[in-house]
Formats: sequence, C-alpha cells, structure tokens
Amino acid sequence: MTGDNEISVHQHWDPLKVCAVGRCYPPHFYSRIKNSKVRNAMEKIAIETEEDYQKLISKLEEFGVTVLRTDVSDDPEVYVNDKIPQPIGQGHVTKYPPMFPRDYTAMIGGTFFMPSQNYGQNIDVANIFERLCNSEMSDLTHRERLMAKMLEDMLEPQKNLSTSMSLFKFRTQKKYHHKSKVLIGIDFDKIRDEIIKAETMQIGSPNKCPNHGEFYPYATMEKWLKENNVPIVYDQYINTATSIRCGKDLYFSFCHVINKLNQNSFDEKLRRLFPDYRINYLANTGHSDGSTCVVKPGLVVSLKDTEDCNKLFPDWDICSITGESWDKVDGFLKMKEKNRGKYFVAGEEDNDDLIEYMDSWLSHWQVYVEESVFDVNMLVIDENNIICNGYNEKVFKYFEKHGVTPHIINFRHRYFWDGGLHCVTSDLHREGEQKDYFPDRNYVSDLIA
Repeated sequence: MTGDNEISVHQHWDPLKVCAVGRCYPPHFYSRIKNSKVRNAMEKIAIETEEDYQKLISKLEEFGVTVLRTDVSDDPEVYVNDKIPQPIGQGHVTKYPPMFPRDYTAMIGGTFFMPSQNYGQNIDVANIFERLCNSEMSDLTHRERLMAKMLEDMLEPQKNLSTSMSLFKFRTQKKYHHKSKVLIGIDFDKIRDEIIKAETMQIGSPNKCPNHGEFYPYATMEKWLKENNVPIVYDQYINTATSIRCGKDLYFSFCHVINKLNQNSFDEKLRRLFPDYRINYLANTGHSDGSTCVVKPGLVVSLKDTEDCNKLFPDWDICSITGESWDKVDGFLKMKEKNRGKYFVAGEEDNDDLIEYMDSWLSHWQVYVEESVFDVNMLVIDENNIICNGYNEKVFKYFEKHGVTPHIINFRHRYFWDGGLHCVTSDLHREGEQKDYFPDRNYVSDLIA
C-alpha cells in the first residue's frame, strides 16, 4: 500500500505506476439472442475485446504497472430492462459496459475525480435545455414552450436542480397540459441560471460515497483510492478525456454540455477546484485525447494545425496528422451506408441482422465514429515509451527523433466501441513532482487554440 499523499498525477508522461483498465461484457451476456448471426458477432466482439485488453494489461505489467479493472456483475439480468417490451429471443442490455474509465475519472495532482450517483445523465439534461436557453421565445415550438413552463414550475428556490431520474421522468412526462397555446411570462433567465448552477458548480461530497446500487463500475478503483487515503471528488465533468495535465498548466476542452452553457461559470468552478494551476482551454468540444497527445516535454501529436498548438505549447515539436485511420479500415464505406457511420465491425459489413439489432436494441451504445482518429489516442508509459494502436510513418519519425519507443497494441474493435487505448485506461498514479513548463505564462483562461 502506498503512503499518505504519495498518490498523484502531475504530468501524464511521468512513469506510470497504477492504472485502471476498462472491461466489456463477457460473451455469455449475449446467450439470450436467438439469432445466431447476431449472437455470434456479439460474442466474437466480446472475446476479441477482452483479448486485446489482456495484451494491453500484459504490456503494462511488463513496465511494472499495477492494473485495476472496472467492475461488472456476472449476472446479465442486472443490466436488462424488463420493462421494455422485447421480441422473443431479443435481450435489451440497457447499460453500456464500463469500457472507458478515462471518460469519467481523473487523477489531477493528488485528488481523484470520479462520477457521482447519476453520472451520464447530464447529457440528457443538456439536450433538453440547449434550445430553451439559447432561443428567442418566438422561435420556440409549442412543445418547447410547454417544456419550458414545466421546467420553470420545477425551479423552486428551495430546490437544487439535479440530474436525477426524477428529471428524466419529468422530461418524458406526457400528461402535462396548459390551456394557453402560447405560454408567456416564462423566466428563461431563471432557468438558465439554475441550469448553469447545477451543471457546472455542483460537486458531490468527497467524504461520502453515493449509493450507486449494483452497477457501479468504479468500485474497485474507489476501494483502492480510499485504502490509500486519496481525496475523492464526485463530479461529472473533470475527466482526463477532456483534459491534459501539463505540470502547472491544465488544458480543458469544453465537454459536450459545458460549451452549450456558460464558460464563465465553468471557469469559476475550475479556479475553485484548481487554485494552484493555470487553466487553458482547447477549442474542440469533444474529448481532447481524440485530438491531442502530449507525448513528453517538447513533443505533441495533434490533429490541430501547428500554428494553433504553438499557442498552447510554444517552441515544442508539433506532429500534426490528419484523419488517416479510416483509409486503413477495409469495408467501412460499405457498412457506413447501412448504419449511418455509427460504427464498424470488420467482417460484418453484410450482416444486416446485426445492424438491425444494433439499431433496434443497442442504438444508445453507438455514436458517430466516422471522424474518429485513433492514431492520436495513445497511452504514455514514461518519457521514452508509449502504447499506440498501430504504425503511422509520420508519427513514428517524430518518436525516433525524440527517443520514444512505440509499443503497438491493436485494439481491434475501437470503431465499434468508439474508443482508443487512452480511452480504455485511467492513470491513478505516476511518479514525479509538479513542474512548470511555461513559467512566463500568467493565468490564461482566455487562451484558446
């Protein structure tokens, strides 16, 4: 066990010592599927994904890294929603497997951030509020005005707007009626202010673990953190998929929710959480690890233009690459026509039964990956070693120049799960003290690449 105050991550190129690795559902989760073309495909994906996980784990252990896994119940029924009508032989897995701890967890300095009880539901809330808070009254549809009125009725002063299931139920409420076809007097400023407060300022208690129920995929990680006396903050948005830890500087991309709301409130939250850091913002609204990888001091691999990256990493080498990955995936264009660019499974381009099953029962698993470039999504072991998905001539030349050895682990179903090698991990501890790589820089929250 590691002693007090020794667990930290200041730079994500410092020697990696403890790392979490994700987990997908095992093959038997799909045994209820009667259609063999679907069942066999899902079982194959599950088997090969775990095989790739094991290759990654073995490589990490070669470097002396302690590996923790996310958690799943061995009982598939835990994840099946029996309230949704199901055709004979078709199971409906309602929970996405805990593939990507990077998306919800982060060690920044000596504090660990992990999801609160209702993690993942803020996205739904943002989708409701986005148009309401950014539209003129005259532009709203009647349904949207009704929704605005319902929201306003909820926002009593003594209530703290949350993103709980009660709000989800409220969102889907169909019994609400109002005599007026055109609602007036809706206080949109009040709604906006409450949303911003709830979405950006609220953080859970670091002293009490919320009641997560049976499906809490981070239980093992949480147990290890508590055993090592690491402070925990339960929060939705501080995750290492949207942030870059560079010593004294933290770089954040606006997540899909925050950029729709209020930068100033988010900036205030970050100042409060990280008073000893300089906060920088990336222009992209998605996960920064899909567009930028700081390999070591002096080397950045990015999808961004060199000029933009030089604003954030002045005088460092910038290896700028384009979306080359799709050119290497045979059959994607054929499958793309059928599933609207949501995912790709090699060898299943003509499996229409699988595509229909995904659309009907697992559509919430799928996101649009046709612009994903996993050549950037890499895991740094230390300043001289990095794990990447495959060979890229341009990137590897920069590696050679900077004395970095690449270790290739082919995460075969990255285009099905929409995640790369950085996504499937979360570094819990790296050796090293905080450094200041840009000592002449002041607080630069207005610096956006």
